[in-house]
Amino acid sequence: MTYLLLNTLKDCQSLRRRGLLLVVILRLFCGQILAAQTTLFQSPTTAMLGTPGASEKGEWAFFSNPAGLAFLREPVATIGYQNDFNLKELSSATVLLSYPTKALNISGGYLRSGFEHFNTQQLSLKFSRIMAPWLSLGVGFSHSMSALGASEQDKITTMDAGFRLMPNSSLVFGFYTINPAQTKWRKHEYESYYPSAVAASLCYLPHEDLNIEFSILKDIDNDPLASLKLEGKAANAIILRGAVSGKPLRLGFGAGLHLDSLHFDMAMNHHRALGFSSAFGISYYFTNLSRNK
Repeated sequence: MTYLLLNTLKDCQSLRRRGLLLVVILRLFCGQILAAQTTLFQSPTTAMLGTPGASEKGEWAFFSNPAGLAFLREPVATIGYQNDFNLKELSSATVLLSYPTKALNISGGYLRSGFEHFNTQQLSLKFSRIMAPWLSLGVGFSHSMSALGASEQDKITTMDAGFRLMPNSSLVFGFYTINPAQTKWRKHEYESYYPSAVAASLCYLPHEDLNIEFSILKDIDNDPLASLKLEGKAANAIILRGAVSGKPLRLGFGAGLHLDSLHFDMAMNHHRALGFSSAFGISYYFTNLSRNK
């Protein structure tokens, strides 16, 4: 049913007809189409591959486990773009800024998802800190505004939190929760779905340039989703990533090009009925402002 609706959406000539049909799809079938998508943006290092990335560290942890932001040693500016199933109406763009201080890392971001007739905007602020050599913590707050045409905006404020444990140099355990209060979109007396989920990852590093991550994501309204991700350096500045997740079975592939202060990351995955989705991002590290200096 979802597949037929999406194909109809691609064939529609009227933008308004496409918009109205897309709203129906999002409202009725969001849990089936995007079961693994618990954030409005799927990062090119984790979610777009099909994994929740609870053990992630770096700037893209902004969209998974905020505890991973604590490992940034210099300010980072990031932009990203994501598209689902080659439909511009199912796209998102984001801009992020992370600034580490001696006490903690402060990160903020803006995101816009959707199109003219149906869109969501989100402002987020996240805080993280390394508590011990083996432990980091993070917490974040997001305020989202959703608009359908010229109608009144729906608004919602949520939080997320997580931790990252590294008992030794070859093992990492990460855990985070999104919207643990299970807050929902509310307009007058009506409520509608907003993701609420928990995720855990166990990452094994047999070598400093290779890691293997097994993850579980549980959305409150969907069955648990398991994934396996492999990431390693193919050359001095090139990183390759691959992941498999299900159910339904999805394969993801990604790559990164990390050139000193400038990082490029991209990923795509394939749904056997709905087609390809993709994401890419560019990050710039202000190395002259490193926290180590």
